[in-house]
Amino acid sequence: MSQDIFELRSRHRRDYDPYSKASIQEHLDEIADRRRRSPVSYSTRGNGCWVLTTYDDISGVLRRNNRGFVSFPNDPDGLNVQGARAALIPIEIDGERHRQFRRVLDPLFSPGRVAALEPRLREAANALIDEFVEEGACEFVEHFAMPFPGATFLALMGWPAEDLPRLNRWVATVHHGVPGATEEESNAARAAVVTEMRDYVVALIADRRENPRDDVTTHCLQAEIEGRRLSDDELFDLFLLMMLAGLDTVQSVLAQSFAFFGRYPGRWAEMFDGPAGVEAAIEELLRWTAPAIPTRTVTDESALVGDVELPRGERVHFPLAAANRDPKYYPDPDSIVFDRPAKPHLAFGMGTHRCVGVHLARLELRVAFAEIRRRLPEFALAPGSEPDEHLGLSWGVENVHIVFPPGRREGRDRP
Repeated sequence: MSQDIFELRSRHRRDYDPYSKASIQEHLDEIADRRRRSPVSYSTRGNGCWVLTTYDDISGVLRRNNRGFVSFPNDPDGLNVQGARAALIPIEIDGERHRQFRRVLDPLFSPGRVAALEPRLREAANALIDEFVEEGACEFVEHFAMPFPGATFLALMGWPAEDLPRLNRWVATVHHGVPGATEEESNAARAAVVTEMRDYVVALIADRRENPRDDVTTHCLQAEIEGRRLSDDELFDLFLLMMLAGLDTVQSVLAQSFAFFGRYPGRWAEMFDGPAGVEAAIEELLRWTAPAIPTRTVTDESALVGDVELPRGERVHFPLAAANRDPKYYPDPDSIVFDRPAKPHLAFGMGTHRCVGVHLARLELRVAFAEIRRRLPEFALAPGSEPDEHLGLSWGVENVHIVFPPGRREGRDRP
């Protein structure tokens, strides 16, 4: 490695911890300070990476996927802690191979196919609400934010609904490690659950080859990429990403949103009664929550990011929330402003790797907010409770205990 890169890294060094124990807002405050003082900085943690903080720099890198940057490895430390056999498909592959995968996946999550799920989603949302509405209290993540998108994911994939609790446990371990454990202990736990996940997925693959169905799993088994069917390792890398994204993103947005509304109950009514409308309010919540944290690698001889010329092989890391809190485009960026003037946010990414499940996620959120508003017109955080926030490979919130006036079940009575 040339002396020039050591000097470049040294000149811009400011270490960064993606697994910090800070709260989400504390972490964003630190990112805001970086944005003012050193918008492109180098962190020596792990195998080293450059940390980006502005909307322009982050969106610029996302637009240049396959044109100066690639998405592997999509990890801030440059390690394969998520457990893919080769690369998470399709997020960590690029070029023509990536385009072939998207041609297979995009129709499975198209607006028309997703819209047909709405009645099922409303039924699932109300079934979950029925389980706690009479109690006047619940832990929102456990009883709604986690199982609601999870049940949809399992139905689309054709996987057993009763497996949701262990899939959620696996995904939480991969994304967040073990609470209170050392980094080494968390990585060991990740390795253990990835082994369990692989055994689970390989068994499902074998079953579906013998018993094909009209589900996403069967469609992926029957697809041809580069003129052949996918191997078990490739299918695992594909289904692993689907689990990590499908079971976490909407859950995180819901959990962060309801922690906010629990602290500020008056904003719950404002979301529905304000002039901007519910869909604009949901987009503002997506901007504000944005749990994903991509990483990209320079493949051209060099690439200009901000005012720093990065040579081939350097990695750049950027929480999408950093772009979404850039005051250049979002005045008072840490506040939720439901009638904020429109500016495309980056919660689902941008460019060739924009989230394949974007239409499903938006529908899930629209249904969830509408049905909870109808059934729980008011709620607040339980007295003395405080949600637990975490960073890691996806940002989120747990232990969102809420209280509300008890309501009535709408489904069948309990046996």
